Amino acid sequence: MEVSEKRRNETAGKKRYGYHRAVKVWLIVGLIMVIGQVVIGGITRLTESGLSITEWKPLSGAMPPLNAADWQDEYEKYAASPQFEKIFADISMSDFKFIYFWEWFHRQWARIMGVVFIVGFLVFWRKGWIDGPLMRRLGVVVLLAALAASFGWIMVASGLNDRPWVDAYKLTIHLSLGISLFSYLLWITLKVVCPISPGYPQTGVEKWLWPLNIVLALQLILGGIMSGARTAIVYPEWPLMKGDFVPAVIKDAGMWTVENMVQYEQSFFQPALIQFLHRMTAYILIVIVLAYLNQAFKKLRTPMLVKTNVLLIILLITQAALGIATLVSSVGQVPVGLGVAHQFGAIALAGIVIFLNYQFRPGRLLTGVEKTVEKGI
Repeated sequence: MEVSEKRRNETAGKKRYGYHRAVKVWLIVGLIMVIGQVVIGGITRLTESGLSITEWKPLSGAMPPLNAADWQDEYEKYAASPQFEKIFADISMSDFKFIYFWEWFHRQWARIMGVVFIVGFLVFWRKGWIDGPLMRRLGVVVLLAALAASFGWIMVASGLNDRPWVDAYKLTIHLSLGISLFSYLLWITLKVVCPISPGYPQTGVEKWLWPLNIVLALQLILGGIMSGARTAIVYPEWPLMKGDFVPAVIKDAGMWTVENMVQYEQSFFQPALIQFLHRMTAYILIVIVLAYLNQAFKKLRTPMLVKTNVLLIILLITQAALGIATLVSSVGQVPVGLGVAHQFGAIALAGIVIFLNYQFRPGRLLTGVEKTVEKGI
């Protein structure tokens, strides 16, 4: 009787103060896989691989071509696409296999993520390790993942009609959904791994979080459009843009038309505008972070917050340097290595800002009993 009572108490303690360790590991693995998916997507974009698979087969598409006949069939399907006809008409089978691999791997990684999520969810739900609040949050994760996958195909389909490339705006929606999925899953993971944290007094430092969040979100969106429209190739220089701080094409009122924004490949207007805004937003973001850090280091010097702030400024400087290096190296084409590093830096920066927001959420200190229970979970 005493043993049964002890087990019941341990189970109740775990449900009250935290989740099973296996659930925590599962969420962390999922988070890492989402990061991997965003990075693989960046490689797919930069290698022009996104249109190499012209059909959407969520299940049967898991098997790649296995013989010469299968490869020839896929090659002929690609040969009927606008990208092949207008850009890659001389592509060899070897080069086709390269771009095909990255698009297939991007889709395959998504399938593996789905399997990891479904298997983990069913096992933990069966064991009773997923409670109502986490269940609802995981429902939002599924919705975001489904939206990201759906827009992934919409994005690819946009390049299978008349224009031989993925639409920059649809790519940005796809990327934004992916980053939203990462951000929300990170928040959930933090709530599961460290659900109880100390709260901070209202010192005025927290007022910088909203402008930081908004400007960073805008910067990520502009970065997606810039990547999709390959604007770096048009102005591969810094700090000026063809000798001007504000490009001359932006100053021309006649260029401010909807057509120039939609048909962005026909003039320099949209590439100039998006890149200029991306640069300006980066400068504003740096100012906001410096203003926040100035207040934070003066008023709140808790060990965890100090470490977070140091990592924030390191990531911001690194990301700015990677952006400049990618830009000035984009002569003719965007370098894949630098471009992917810059995209990964964006995810890392978003992650540290999410963690910063999480630390400023209302919290309380762990009691001695709660610390003991937490260590046993």
